[in-house]
Amino acid sequence: MLANGTGPGNHDLNAGQPAREDVVTMIRTLLSLVLCLAWAPFGGCSESKNHQDAPGAFVMDDAALETWEIALVETRIEKNEEFMTSAETPLPASLREGFEGLDYYFPVRELRFKVPFEAAKSAETVSLTKRKGESVPYLRKGTVHFKHEGKVHALAVFGPAQGDDGSLWLPFYDQTNGKATYPGGRYLDLELAPDGTVEVDFNRAYNPLCAYNPDGFNCTLPPEENRLPFAVEAGEKLLGGAH
Repeated sequence: MLANGTGPGNHDLNAGQPAREDVVTMIRTLLSLVLCLAWAPFGGCSESKNHQDAPGAFVMDDAALETWEIALVETRIEKNEEFMTSAETPLPASLREGFEGLDYYFPVRELRFKVPFEAAKSAETVSLTKRKGESVPYLRKGTVHFKHEGKVHALAVFGPAQGDDGSLWLPFYDQTNGKATYPGGRYLDLELAPDGTVEVDFNRAYNPLCAYNPDGFNCTLPPEENRLPFAVEAGEKLLGGAH
């Protein structure tokens, strides 16, 4: 809420008549309440909170950094093997021949965050749009806030509307889309830790499967509220993208 705007000079006003600053403050407060109620389906007044203390990049010492990088590389090797050898590979026949692996950015420690998961008071069903235009229901399960280069960013987190298994899914756009990454955004899978935090590690961001096989898959697009204003130069790139 806004601070009370009264000052020393306001004591000279006639008794019983509010100061101009007080009237302005009351009007702004009422407007804030109206806006909070209007946005209740989208998380209520959570955005009115002060998130300037949102966590920045997760700090790692040399040993933790090495462990993290090794785990990241191992995950990428496993995914490459699945794309190469699995009978269920999403790659069309035109891409299987000569496929040597997916393209990634080099690991960027500054784009790994551990943040509190701000669960929605009640998971609301929302409609997200698929690439071919259809709508599909999801549960809007909460929000995460993180700080990057001095600015706080918020992203909505979703889950399946049918057969909710507790999974957390974060689709997002950023300024690399249509250049080094898929134009329709990328995805992150989150896991809720016992302490109520989630790891938002953009180094694990991946392209939807329709980035590799648009005829075989119809992927869900991120909502506009999850459009980041900076280039997330981490995670999976389009095939043939340069480092």
